[in-house]
Order: sequence, then C-alpha cells, then structure tokens
Amino acid sequence: MSSIIVYGDSTLNNRVITASTEPSPNDIYGDSKWQAEQGLSQLADDNFKIAILRPPMIYGKGSKGNYPKLSKLAKLLPIFPDFYNQRSMLHIDNLCEFIKQIIDKEKSGLFFPQNKEYVSTSELVREIAEVSHRKVFLTKAFNPVIRLMFKLDIVKKLFGNLVYEKSMSQYDFEYQIRDFRESVRLTESK
Repeated sequence: MSSIIVYGDSTLNNRVITASTEPSPNDIYGDSKWQAEQGLSQLADDNFKIAILRPPMIYGKGSKGNYPKLSKLAKLLPIFPDFYNQRSMLHIDNLCEFIKQIIDKEKSGLFFPQNKEYVSTSELVREIAEVSHRKVFLTKAFNPVIRLMFKLDIVKKLFGNLVYEKSMSQYDFEYQIRDFRESVRLTESK
C-alpha cells in the first residue's frame, strides 16, 4: 500500500495527477513509500504478481490523520471557511472492495482507487456537521487570509488541491460501493 503522497503536497493551484505525472515526494513519508514501490517492483515476475495501490486520504470509522481533526472542527465551530478546493478521498469500504476485486481477479500493476466524487474541505465539514445534527455557517470572509497563509503546512493540508484524474480510477470492476454522503454518515455514526 503506497499513497498519493508520492506525488508531493497539495497546492493552491488546481493540482490534477495524471497517468504521466512523475512521483516527486517531498517528505520522508512520501519518499519511503516511493522507495518501497521501487523495491517491490523489482521482485515482480510471472510467478510473483505485484499490485501497488496509491490511494488518496483514506477515511472511515476510527480513521487516523486529518479526517478526525476535521470532524472535531465540524462539530465545534459554528463558522468555517467556504474555500473552494478539490481533494480525492477514499472511504475504507471502497478500499476494501477494491482490494477484494484485485485479489479475486488476480490483477497486478499500479492502481489509483478513489471515491467517485472529488470533495472540498468545506463540503466535507458541512456534511459532517449535518450528519452530526450541528449547524455550521460557511463564509468566504476568511479566504484572503487562507491564501496569505498557504505556505503553512496545516493550511495546505486543509485547503490544498490534490486529485487523481478520474479516468485513472476506472477499472473493469466496480469498487465504489459507498458514495460521499453515505460514507460520511457511516464514519460519523455512533
């Protein structure tokens, strides 16, 4: 299991990863994933199939990373920036179904699973608040400040753009069994 992080950080610009985008990790975690991919690829032959997955942010019940932080913010803050960005994400049920299909069909190669929909941070916060029976007001008033602070890693992670071109995630099998709204509802359920 690798990660979208092998392509580096998100950006303020419209960042779309295509089939021709070369990996360029910019931290130790991304570099370790990239090195592991290269090492595993050397082992591949007719008798030893390798499937490398580069998922985007994975979320689901009990997930780690940025999703729980956003969930906490969505339940605490009455106001949140309405900042347009796009992120590829992958719900854990969709990832599990993807892995099952890869195994069942004995696939090998490089794979880029993601949910059907791109999501903005604001949409995610609004959806979490809604399924948690909370109200959050989205405003563009903070957007100039966000743009000024975009050099900060936390701001980049929250409001940056990082997506796979949708065609990279289409395969000859169905794995996207949860849509965005249902996946957030399942993730936030008690």
